[in-house]
Amino acid sequence: MAGTGVLQFGQWRRKSENRNTTDLEHHLSMKPTVTPLPLAPAGHFRWAIVGLLCAVAFVLYVDRINILVAAPYLASEFGLSTQALGEVLSAFLFGYAFGLVPGGWLADRFGPRNVLTAAGVSWALITLLTGMIQRHVAGRAVNAAVLLESLRFLLGLCEACAYPTFARALANWMRRSERARASGLIHAASGFGGAFTPVWIALIISHFGWRQSFILSAVLTFLVVVCWHRLATDQPAQHWRVSLQELADIAAEKEETHVEKADWAWFQLLARSRNAYLLCASEFFYGMSGFVFLTWFYTYFQEVRGAGKLYAAVLSALPYVGMTVGAPLGGVLSDYFFRKWRSPWGRSGVPFAAITLSGVFCMVAPAIRNNTVSALVFSLAAGLQFVAAPPFWAAVIDITRRGTGILGGLMNGSGNLGAAIGTVAFPWMVSHMGWDGALEAAGATALISGLLWLLIDSSRQIDRS
Repeated sequence: MAGTGVLQFGQWRRKSENRNTTDLEHHLSMKPTVTPLPLAPAGHFRWAIVGLLCAVAFVLYVDRINILVAAPYLASEFGLSTQALGEVLSAFLFGYAFGLVPGGWLADRFGPRNVLTAAGVSWALITLLTGMIQRHVAGRAVNAAVLLESLRFLLGLCEACAYPTFARALANWMRRSERARASGLIHAASGFGGAFTPVWIALIISHFGWRQSFILSAVLTFLVVVCWHRLATDQPAQHWRVSLQELADIAAEKEETHVEKADWAWFQLLARSRNAYLLCASEFFYGMSGFVFLTWFYTYFQEVRGAGKLYAAVLSALPYVGMTVGAPLGGVLSDYFFRKWRSPWGRSGVPFAAITLSGVFCMVAPAIRNNTVSALVFSLAAGLQFVAAPPFWAAVIDITRRGTGILGGLMNGSGNLGAAIGTVAFPWMVSHMGWDGALEAAGATALISGLLWLLIDSSRQIDRS
């Protein structure tokens, strides 16, 4: 297998770099396209790229959820009702859902380096603008609710390309048996960002104010994006730190040595793909069950269960701790079972079990009266959800290399559309079913998501239909 990769490597590198030679002397004499980066031993530099993607995923969540802790202060300063606040929070999810497919297309068309750079700069600018909103400008009143909704929608639209672009980068850089582990680390970084942000933002607000929390979030994002742009490339063959042997190792597990761009014929194959519909349906219900952790969790523990502000911030960070642990575990398990059983069960067994159990724990947690224990059970449910996240993205790459970003965007868009619908509907559900009933209903949708994995077969590839 490795010998085949070495033989195929020359063709792959020529197409990646548009050069006529692949000999070692040329490789060593190439002008580096990025700054030297001593982050990984020889032969394993692809994991340094995963580390950079993890840093981007971390700030992605900082910018996404900082408003959840700042929300009560925004509501107080700008006179926002609970319903108006819910609309502000859901605006992000609607923007995110609408931007995922275009974001995936951009990643496939222009490559992960430039797309993540442009997107990250936009996250920083929008976050900065959010912190600069005033009640009055030039003596005239400002409709803060509309401005906040607009900025959150734009932030969702601009953040939407992130995970499809991560998938595109992993498809370019990682071996097939490493994709779920790499995706698990990226999701763990997201979870760590989610665990870090509530407490960090709460401390900044308590010492400096809510505006400063957005300004510091923007600065952190900009610094990470600059590092990504300086140190990353679209393809392994473009990076001076990647050796010929590592390129051969990557090529040995590539399904194809050269991948064409998605064209109209590919979109027709996508429209007939049963797996694509099942992945999107599972992700839709997955989003409907997981929105609670992203939007209403802090409010639930502070206002409904009577936890103090800082204690509620700590409790709302626990699900992200579960995500941080669950994501890499899911990646390791998914790759292990994939090597052992191949498709379909090698990819589908882990998400089926994890999401189903997550739904059960999410339904049980509201009935537990002790706040700490309830939050721990919720965090276990969140962790199990993130156990399933790497197999989702690994399955996308297994199913298509030509349109990894597009299908990833379509799948993730379905999940965030479900989350947006759940966020908007949640206040109505609370008014009719109570908080416990609404949370139990959210957990029930996870059962549907998990069961759908019994029908997904990632060995049936769109590119070869």
